[in-house]
Amino acid sequence: MKLLGLRLCTHDSNISYFDGTNLHYYKSERKHGIKHHAYNNLWQWQKEIKDLWNVDYNEIDEIAIIIDSQVHKLPLDNEDFFPAVDYNYLPVRNKVVRVNHHYAHALSCFPVTTKTPKVDIVIDGYGDYNISWTVFKDRKLIKKGLITEVGSIGKGMNRAGAYLGVQSEHDDDYAGKVMGLQSYGTINNDFLKHLERYDMNSINKIFDIGEWFDFHGDHLVGNLKPLDWIKTVHQRIDDLLVSFVSEYANDDDVISYSGGVAQNVIWNTTLRNKFKNLVIPPHCADEGLSLGAIEYLRIKNKLKPFKLDNFPYCQTDERPDGFVEDTTIEKVAQYLKDGKIVAWYQGNGEIGPRALGHRSLLMNPTIPDAKLKVNKIKKREVYRPFGCSILEEHQKEYFGTDIHNPHMLYVGNTTKYNLKSITHIDGTCRFQSVTPTDGPFYKLLKSFYDITNCPVLLNTSFNINGKPILGNTNDTKSFYENSDIDVLVIGNKIYTK
Repeated sequence: MKLLGLRLCTHDSNISYFDGTNLHYYKSERKHGIKHHAYNNLWQWQKEIKDLWNVDYNEIDEIAIIIDSQVHKLPLDNEDFFPAVDYNYLPVRNKVVRVNHHYAHALSCFPVTTKTPKVDIVIDGYGDYNISWTVFKDRKLIKKGLITEVGSIGKGMNRAGAYLGVQSEHDDDYAGKVMGLQSYGTINNDFLKHLERYDMNSINKIFDIGEWFDFHGDHLVGNLKPLDWIKTVHQRIDDLLVSFVSEYANDDDVISYSGGVAQNVIWNTTLRNKFKNLVIPPHCADEGLSLGAIEYLRIKNKLKPFKLDNFPYCQTDERPDGFVEDTTIEKVAQYLKDGKIVAWYQGNGEIGPRALGHRSLLMNPTIPDAKLKVNKIKKREVYRPFGCSILEEHQKEYFGTDIHNPHMLYVGNTTKYNLKSITHIDGTCRFQSVTPTDGPFYKLLKSFYDITNCPVLLNTSFNINGKPILGNTNDTKSFYENSDIDVLVIGNKIYTK
């Protein structure tokens, strides 16, 4: 049986395909070179699946889709549905169903847990019918919040970014930048107490800058302290999320958490410290929706659980030939010790927005100006922090936590060691736990540790600000040749200048 999951909306189009034996995943931005790329029609995907997997759409037994109807000027008379409805607007004769946007988010968590979650929490900018958050319990819809009634955390962060003067080429990148910027503020405890009157049913009030102005009694005074405002608002959301999840789940329940808001590593860490069985996929934002669609079809058709091979390194993009050898790894470790900036391109690309050792820019974190040098290449704002990768056996010592964090979804405290290039102004770092299952990347980190006694590497995604992570070797070589990157490693081949 051949199944297809499609995400065709305003941004982050992606496709998942089950060929009867194996499951495949593709995010269109990696091929088209446009961050958050989306199809502006309902038919281009047909050519894409032919090019990618040599499959004709007529061969597909069933299709599930997640779509924003208004984008494609389709009727809006049946937007409030769960879990799915028949869908007759694709230009095909195949059986097509449309899956509830937030339900697809919840179902997309299957690669990161073998247990069916007791509770699924989904929070983003908005899903179908302007829904900003949804709670599922035992896979039944329990409660939802409409933007028009309660507001939206995702949209609130976007508006905050615009107010603060954050520059972003795409609306969906505001929130991540605000997450880094808010750390420069100071919590106003009196205003924080004021915000406690608002909950998940009044998110719009929490993000209302007018509340801040009224609190100060003067518009000018409020405007002079914008970072304190967003820092306090950010902390209120942190507290609120814990109380919100506690309404529906016990501390030891298996809980899935997804949607774009689940990319906030600060809030994630607070939740994970409370709920020990919290699971968050690296594709928690809309790039995971086609996986949720394919999982819906699997359950509907009573098929055995799917396995996404090499997860999370499962992008259908260009994979280098062969494998990186130990002698190559040792040479690269020495380059890193010497302070060289290394671009590392191995295997298939990671699913999700963060580099996990297959499409990474790497540097020795003990180099005093490492952040400045990498920032110059990435063309990122100076206020934004860099993440890192660490041998898991050392993370408790360095970051004060033993949370298994293979997908860089949580933060740890870095104040014990003087690693300024990866330490944010608040004393934290978003880190990746690296284990022997990570293959060559683990070997590289281990080799670097052996010659430096430092088990950490600065690790950021192999792209520049506003562009997607690289997915083919031609673009990779061009990027390298026109940048200040010192060393490029593609498979077993080392390029130097």
